[in-house]
Amino acid sequence: MVDKSSVLNFLNGYNLDEEDQTIPTVQEQQPVSSGVDSNSVLNFLNTQSPATYVQPNEDADLTAPPQELGNTNWLVPVADDPNETFIEPVYEYEEGERLAGVKDDIAQMDKYLATLGPAEREEFEAKVSDSISSGSGMRDANFMDLAMSKLPTSWLLGMGNFFQKAGAVTTDGMESAFAELYEYSPTAFKGLTKAVTLGKGYGIKDPAELADFIAEGAGAAGEFLETIPALGNVQGAINTAVSTGARVTARGLSRQAIREAKDTAQAQRNNPAGARLATIINIDEARVRAADVAAQNRDIADELILQFENTTGKTISVQKGDNLAIDPDLTRKAGLDVAEEITERDGALFDLNLGDDMITSPLLKPEKFDGIVAISSDYKKKFPDDWDSSKTVIDNMFELTVNKKLIPDQELLDELNKYGLSFEDYVLTVVGSISQAGRILGKVSQLGGRIKPKSVSDADKAKRAAKDAGEFRKFVMRVENVRRGGLVSQIATASRNMMSGGIRAPMESLGNVMDDAIYEAANAGVVAGAKRLFARENWKDSFASMRYMFSRPDLAQGYGDLILEQPQMAKQLDAMYNNINEIQALTGRGGGGAVDKILSEAEDAVSFLNTPNRWQEYLIRRGQYFGELERLVRREYKIDLIDTLNDGKLKDLMNDASSVRPEGAPSFTALVDEAVTKALDVTYAKQPEIPAFRSTAQFIVRNGLTVFVPFPRFLFNSMELMGQYAGGASIPLTRKMTSLVTSGRVGGGPLTSKDRQRITRNMMGMAAVGASYYIRSAEDAPADFEQISVGEDAQMDTTAVYPMAQFLYLGEMTKRKIDGTFLSRFDAEEFFELFTGSNFRTGVGNSVLEEIAQLADATDLTAGEASGRAIGRTLGNWLGTWAVPLGQIIDAERATGVRGTEFKDVSTDPTLSFTGTLGKEVTRSLKQRGIGVSPAKEAAVPRKEYPFYSEGKERLYPWMKFGGLTITNKPDEEGEYLKRLGFNWRSFGSRSKVPSIKRFEQSIVNGYIPTLTEIAQDQEVRLRKEYVNASDKVQKTFTENEFVSNMLRPLVAAKLRKFKAMIRDGAIAQGDAYARAMTRYRRVTPEYRRLATTDFVDRYGKSPDPLVAEDLQKLIGIADGYKGIFNQ
Repeated sequence: MVDKSSVLNFLNGYNLDEEDQTIPTVQEQQPVSSGVDSNSVLNFLNTQSPATYVQPNEDADLTAPPQELGNTNWLVPVADDPNETFIEPVYEYEEGERLAGVKDDIAQMDKYLATLGPAEREEFEAKVSDSISSGSGMRDANFMDLAMSKLPTSWLLGMGNFFQKAGAVTTDGMESAFAELYEYSPTAFKGLTKAVTLGKGYGIKDPAELADFIAEGAGAAGEFLETIPALGNVQGAINTAVSTGARVTARGLSRQAIREAKDTAQAQRNNPAGARLATIINIDEARVRAADVAAQNRDIADELILQFENTTGKTISVQKGDNLAIDPDLTRKAGLDVAEEITERDGALFDLNLGDDMITSPLLKPEKFDGIVAISSDYKKKFPDDWDSSKTVIDNMFELTVNKKLIPDQELLDELNKYGLSFEDYVLTVVGSISQAGRILGKVSQLGGRIKPKSVSDADKAKRAAKDAGEFRKFVMRVENVRRGGLVSQIATASRNMMSGGIRAPMESLGNVMDDAIYEAANAGVVAGAKRLFARENWKDSFASMRYMFSRPDLAQGYGDLILEQPQMAKQLDAMYNNINEIQALTGRGGGGAVDKILSEAEDAVSFLNTPNRWQEYLIRRGQYFGELERLVRREYKIDLIDTLNDGKLKDLMNDASSVRPEGAPSFTALVDEAVTKALDVTYAKQPEIPAFRSTAQFIVRNGLTVFVPFPRFLFNSMELMGQYAGGASIPLTRKMTSLVTSGRVGGGPLTSKDRQRITRNMMGMAAVGASYYIRSAEDAPADFEQISVGEDAQMDTTAVYPMAQFLYLGEMTKRKIDGTFLSRFDAEEFFELFTGSNFRTGVGNSVLEEIAQLADATDLTAGEASGRAIGRTLGNWLGTWAVPLGQIIDAERATGVRGTEFKDVSTDPTLSFTGTLGKEVTRSLKQRGIGVSPAKEAAVPRKEYPFYSEGKERLYPWMKFGGLTITNKPDEEGEYLKRLGFNWRSFGSRSKVPSIKRFEQSIVNGYIPTLTEIAQDQEVRLRKEYVNASDKVQKTFTENEFVSNMLRPLVAAKLRKFKAMIRDGAIAQGDAYARAMTRYRRVTPEYRRLATTDFVDRYGKSPDPLVAEDLQKLIGIADGYKGIFNQ
């Protein structure tokens, strides 16, 4: 056996200069292992002990080729024949070549898997799962890896196949476009090649090579997969499982070695703890530098101390020899005493980016004092003629600034940074009043933007409004915030939000690619923009946020929080992580008293329940924020952010020193704020940008209207986002057109970052709608746009995963527009609900108003029921939201088999009683969620009848609910056909308000649907033949689908109405005597109800009892009698 600890150690210890090298001895010969149970090439080599060494035959001819090669003449080198004519290969485009290759690879994999027996298959699946869950190289497995490892291997294979196909289709598509250009103009193709390769060419001769270069260089698929190792490792895990079960390929080992080398290099570079240490060292060097200068200028230090003590009356120093020295304890106490809160009323000072509204003089901070002394001494020496010894140091510094001797420019920032000071420290030191601050800050425009970002200003104003609200408003807001926290406390909600972030992230990343290209084109020309579009660095930076979300969240947290922990970034830090805590404090938390104690405990409980949701939110925010900041820093400063932080230059960044920030570039604070805003945007937590939306959202929250609109910020942010996806580019386009028309007087200027965002999101939206159109056009696409097939018998609901359902809807509408069936199938109610997030139905508002109007009508016996339903349903829906966290218990029962998975109808038949209806409606929302209904009781109640589900509707894979996935069985094929004609569940649903009658009526309608479908299909065949033979005018005016839909829909609707009318009386007969009487009484119009009640009192000398079937039957008879008389 070879005695070695590692291959690397052995190779590193080998000295070429030494003749005597110790060869490992070979002990007893053992069979060579046939497999490698490892993810590492080095581990593989290390596991090949004991090794087998074959000793050559001493008489053998070592110059002869191995016999296994047979005839070896082909191995002899032959010189080129100079007379032979070289024929340049002719390029021929082969459509779908790469996709065909991928499909062949997939087929080979399927063939291999088919050869595995049950035990081998189980072993294979276990190896795939273990490989993914163990991470890769220098990176440990994260949450996504562990979650992916639990998925069925067939799903993982499907994902791997999908990404391989996607990459092949993309590259084939590029080659197709390039081939067209190549055929049309070879010269133009060469020009494009030079642009893409930045003039280097790289020997690219034809469209196939250019497409491969872009796919590999831009690394679209590769960069994406690297951002999500749980997906990127799928194929690697499968390859590992295959190799360990059969063979190890040299290609696989080579890739693994390269990956490990890359991981090692990245591990050495990615070191947040090292960056933090380097920052501390850098700060300490500046402190020592300032202390050395201050020690040589004790007179200035003493003067600054005395001026402060004389002005404030606070002692902050002690005598040390002939000089004064700052005392930390005294300065801390003085700081608390003289701290001031600044507000909007303080004008220019409030606009300064201080990071905190409570300010104190930097003189009271021992770590800043020496720096102030040092900078003052430097400028006293630099401007001796302007320094007035009769004035104080502070007054002299102020005068130098105001008189423009000491101009607030880059030189000042660099001088301050040398001593560890910021511009904000300087301003707070030299100003003595708000008016003085305004005189200095008027010159800040020369500093590249040290003013507080607008997003921070808007947030400050909103928080100020919340703080100034009355006590009752604060109480209402606080109660509502507890309730709203409970609404998003389920693990399923966290999973759905995670999926939503997973949808937004690649779209934002692709938008970043185009944003950088547009930015470069605007600043350096179209050619530079085109080069930037295909630059690998652009793609890598643009997709970095995804890597930090799903692969290296530790880096985003380590480096990102290091920046946000700086005092100037306090507001951005709060926006990212502490917004809820701050809102709780503003609305009265910690005020004392019994109510505060109860609400505080409720807030803590909800905070605990929201741990999963907060975890995913922070994961997405951190990744988006740091990835965006890294991209912006590279673009604006031309430096690598991580390298800069590793060098300890964080304070240089914070202070906008010229060592990191080029002249004219934005302030680092502005870049951080832009990145934070982007992170909040992706999680729908930023303040809405449209002023009307922003003010409305704040009004809703301040006045407790979240009872009706729980999450107004999400509502308006999502509406803004969909507006940008749908037509965001129209705004900058309109501005540019206006500029052209007015010769630049209106709408002039370069594209802003917001303009570029609108353009890129519009492009992303168009691409997403296009992709959704293809999904909706697939043969196996469900009729309901929000559903996605997950097998032959199952479908997944995407409604709760924003914005997937919205894009699928737009894809469906695009399909209908092309088919010519858009207008006949457009449902305004459906559109309103989907894009506003409203749960209201168009008819509900009207029906509630009608029910309320009946309250004052004592002659209508349905008034009690109507009022009970209106009040009870509203109250019940609100109370039901408090029980949302308990829904997880019900989900767990379904996942473990304790509770059934079939949808049940727990409703009971109503009465015309106010109290009875009120009680039932209050508990209805809870019972629908399964709360208060035992599994046994739920199993005993009838199943809920849904249109198009003749065999009932059932929850499939209920355990996946915790992953945010709602999967049910598919509706009947006949129902799918009718829905494709444009009929929805409302058309075929029962409208009865009596559950027993509604169930019966719905079951009868479901039984009729196959017959109706057969009639419609026969008519469709006839209509399509009729269209073929129709006039040219008809065929030009209507598409075939539009013609069929226009002719067929009225027929189906008419037959459905007729059938419902036929079964109505039969459905009523299914109820008991009271239910039948109540249902018939409901059908009497309000005018005849009042007339019948009046006649009833006159006849019987008493008021009718709405809970007695006999009285209701008498009222129906009286009403029918009058109706007959009046009709005559």
